[in-house]
Amino acid sequence: MFGKLLKYDFRSMFKQFAFIWPAALALALVNHFTMSAMTTVSGDGIVGTSTVGTTTAGVSMLVYVAILMAMFITALVFTIQRFYKGLLGDEGYLMHTLPVRPWQLIGSKLLCAVVTTFLSVIVAVVSVFIIMPWSREDLRVLFEGFRYLFAHWDSQASNVVIAILETILLMLMSFATGFLQLYLAMSLGHLFNKSRVALSVVAFIAINAVMTTLLSVLPDISLHIAPGHSMSAYHQAVWLAIATELVISAVYFAGTEFILRKKLNLE
Repeated sequence: MFGKLLKYDFRSMFKQFAFIWPAALALALVNHFTMSAMTTVSGDGIVGTSTVGTTTAGVSMLVYVAILMAMFITALVFTIQRFYKGLLGDEGYLMHTLPVRPWQLIGSKLLCAVVTTFLSVIVAVVSVFIIMPWSREDLRVLFEGFRYLFAHWDSQASNVVIAILETILLMLMSFATGFLQLYLAMSLGHLFNKSRVALSVVAFIAINAVMTTLLSVLPDISLHIAPGHSMSAYHQAVWLAIATELVISAVYFAGTEFILRKKLNLE
C-alpha cells in the first residue's frame, strides 16, 4: 500500500512540474545563444556589443530567472498543499480511512517533497551549465579531466567523490528536516478549531526559535570533533551535520505522527 501512496504522490508531482522543468532547461538553452549574440565582430576584428542582442539577452535572462523562481516557489507550495490538504484538509477524510499507518502517509509526502526539491535543484544547476559559453576547448579539457580522474583513481580522487556524495546526502537531510518542521507546525496549528493557518505560522516560528537556541552550541562541539582543515575533518564535520539533521528530523517526524495518530482533528 505504501508503494501505491508513493505512486499517487509522484504522479501528482510530475503533473505539476511537467511544464516548468523543461521550460527552465529550454530557456537556459535560449539564453546560451542570446548571450552569444550580444557580441559582434567587425571586419577589422574589433569585438563589440549589439544593442538588439543585448536587449534580447536581457529579456531572455529575466524570463529565465522568473521561471527558476517560479519553480522553487511552486515546489514549496506543492509541498505544503500536498500535506495540508491531503492529510489535514478535506482529502484527509479519505486518506485516513486507507489501510495504512500515519507514518506511511507522512513518509510518502516527505519523500515526494524531498525528491521534488532535489530535482528542481538539479534542473537549476544543469540550466546554469547550459547557459555557460562552453567552447570546444573547454569541453575537451573537461572530458580529459574526467578521463584522467577515472584512469588514475586513487585515495584522493575517491575522497573527493565521497565528499560530494556526503554533501548531497546532507542537502537531502536538510530538505527533509525543513519539510518535517513545516509538517509539525501545520499539525500543531490544526489542533485548534479556529485560526489554524495563523497558529501554524506561530508554531513554525516557535519551533524554529527553540531549535536555533538548542543548535547554537553545535559549532563549539564540531571544533572538538573535527579539528583542522583536512579531508578527514571535512568528512567528520559533514557526518556530524547529517547526524544532527537525522535526530531533528526524527523528533519532528515522531511529533507529527503522534498528532495524526492520536490528536487528529478534521472538523
